[in-house]
Amino acid sequence: MQLDRLDGESKLQHHKRLIDGKLADKTLADIDYSELSEYVYGQPYSSDVARRMMYGSKKTLDLMEEEGRTAVSGTEMASELDVKMIELQKERQKFFDQRMAYNKLLRERAREEELNEIIERCVASGNLPELHYEPPLDIVISDNTLLISLNDLHYGANIDNAWCKYNSEICAEMMEHYLDEIIHIANIHMSDDCVVWAAGDSINGSIHRSIQVSNKENVIEQVMGVSELIARFIAELSRHFSTVRFVSVAGNHSRIEPNKDNAITGERLDNLIEWYLAARLQNYENVIIDDSHKLDNTMSLFEVRGKKYCLVHGDFDTSAAKMQALQQMVHEPIYAVLSGHMHHNQTNVVQGIRTVMAGSFQGMDQFCVEKRIVGQPEQMVCVCDDTGIRCHYDIELAG
Repeated sequence: MQLDRLDGESKLQHHKRLIDGKLADKTLADIDYSELSEYVYGQPYSSDVARRMMYGSKKTLDLMEEEGRTAVSGTEMASELDVKMIELQKERQKFFDQRMAYNKLLRERAREEELNEIIERCVASGNLPELHYEPPLDIVISDNTLLISLNDLHYGANIDNAWCKYNSEICAEMMEHYLDEIIHIANIHMSDDCVVWAAGDSINGSIHRSIQVSNKENVIEQVMGVSELIARFIAELSRHFSTVRFVSVAGNHSRIEPNKDNAITGERLDNLIEWYLAARLQNYENVIIDDSHKLDNTMSLFEVRGKKYCLVHGDFDTSAAKMQALQQMVHEPIYAVLSGHMHHNQTNVVQGIRTVMAGSFQGMDQFCVEKRIVGQPEQMVCVCDDTGIRCHYDIELAG
């Protein structure tokens, strides 16, 4: 039977002939609803959707015949068409929603597999120097704790311009210098324990083309390299403090999806660093990899000497209004908000909340040069007691 419209056949007659052929006289019974919907409605629908639509059309055609009319009045026709159009739009929207949900699931599964592969490579590498735990000796209990930033290492970046030279080897050298400064400060204040806070962007990632070009290592090597570097950093600190606590959040450079609008907050490679440190330092009795109060991958809470600190990367929290929003989201009084992202040291009080922003290791990359943003590699060490931050030190990392 011919499916196309016949010569002299009106659109309504064509519509009725195909509907009757499928549902009444069965001359089109062997043709699938999905294929037939292209001729009946002008575009394909799934078999289930097309079947329901055709039964609805059949009911309308039957009512028209029962009333002995070859056509309904203009008003009745418009009303009937409106109803059908609404039903059509509803079914079409359902189809689009189902397709979007399915595609999202596929993307999430693919990214989850990618993370698993990275973890497996980290474990399988196995070519790592052994770390020996040495319990700290002669630690005297004091009234203060060191709050040590470890922000924006951008491990994997390879920068060589008139203002900055930075690569993974230089990053390791800066870490050694930073350790010396920390131990010196601890000796001055007789600090007995410390908290290392990492506000993200530990790896340089590959979210922008300019960053992809400048990366010396790929992202897998970056994760492995910086995780081992931080592990050795914490291991050395454990020899000088009664307790070393590590808290962290993820930064924007470690996201898997380059487009920030499509990126899923939980899918950031910084998250693997915590897993690596917990495994690498599992025998260190005085090291705590603390994620117990992480609200999500972008926000974490912890206490120092009875004061509540909120840790964020900083890409979502760049205004006074955001400080107030953080306070409301936490549902308990915050003493200070710690962040990075802006690549320079700064302290302030905003909306009654102390803000501490620590710098970066890499200094002025191409982005900074183009935007005329002047900065230097630096981090911050705060001395904290039960009243809050007693004082802070700006530590320059470049020689």
